[in-house]
Amino acid sequence: MNKNSNRCPIVVDAMGGDFAPEEIVKGAACASADLGLKIILVGNQKKIKEAAEISGSSLEGIDVVSSTQEVKMDDHPSEVIKNKKQSSVYIGTQILAENKCGAFLSAGNTGAVLACSLFNIKRIEGILRPAIAIVVPLAEKKVVLIDAGANVDCKPRYLKQFAIMGKVYSENIIGVSNPSVGLINVGTEGKKGNKMAVEAFQMLKDLNINFIGNIEGRDIFNGKADVVVCDGFVGNVLLKSIEGIVNLFFSEIKGVLTHSFLTKLSALGLKKSFLNMKKKFDYEEYGGAQLLGVNGIVIISHGSSKSKAIFNAAKVAQDGVRTNLVEKIKNEVKD
Repeated sequence: MNKNSNRCPIVVDAMGGDFAPEEIVKGAACASADLGLKIILVGNQKKIKEAAEISGSSLEGIDVVSSTQEVKMDDHPSEVIKNKKQSSVYIGTQILAENKCGAFLSAGNTGAVLACSLFNIKRIEGILRPAIAIVVPLAEKKVVLIDAGANVDCKPRYLKQFAIMGKVYSENIIGVSNPSVGLINVGTEGKKGNKMAVEAFQMLKDLNINFIGNIEGRDIFNGKADVVVCDGFVGNVLLKSIEGIVNLFFSEIKGVLTHSFLTKLSALGLKKSFLNMKKKFDYEEYGGAQLLGVNGIVIISHGSSKSKAIFNAAKVAQDGVRTNLVEKIKNEVKD
């Protein structure tokens, strides 16, 4: 482990998310105690203290930085930059920028996190647009999907950089050697799709990466590629569709297994297997998505994250610091 990784703070937005601040504080306190991380909580000090008391969490060793404004989920990002500079999102990204190491973690307004990160932390030199990378768990592997929603309007050169960043993320965080990279399209032929997709295909072909060409939506689930590249509009639709399908699948399974006395008996024998499978697809196990392309580690957690998700997000942040992910992206972009 990088000897400085534990000295670099994980800055946590205590006020972001559906269950803030109670679940955020609880998860951050666990990360501090169990992982030995230096945690900085940013938010309303009174509410943070009350949340710690309710959950029985210790704030010993945790720094609390006061913020007096709160960002709502429907706040426009530009308004946060202009009028909410005393919010936990703005102050948290500012702290990361000033420390020049560590990470920022939030389960709050994604647009606000993106805007404040760009404003305070800045982009890596040479990066045109940051992108959100998420992990899609499959039976035998984990696939990186990029971009999952940061850029709904893209140019081919953006997708080229997404491919580079996704490759670096897969190598360093997932641990895949020479990850295969596929470009989402409506067909596998190089000339398929819209103008952006055709031009992006040619650009990715010329990169020094393991580009396997165009892949279709179904190919994501058979593990054809380790890194799946698309614009943020398609990526976000895919992400939300995957979440919906998973929920539908487990709902249907539950209905079948509780239909009668005999199926309930069968369910008892299968319970452990189904719980293990459900755990594999539980977003809380993966903590959060990473905003790649900014000059620091930024983790965006699900809005409904509870303490387990925040704890695991802190681990993801720690891995990003430990592996010098930002520096590796910088080096790849320069080449």
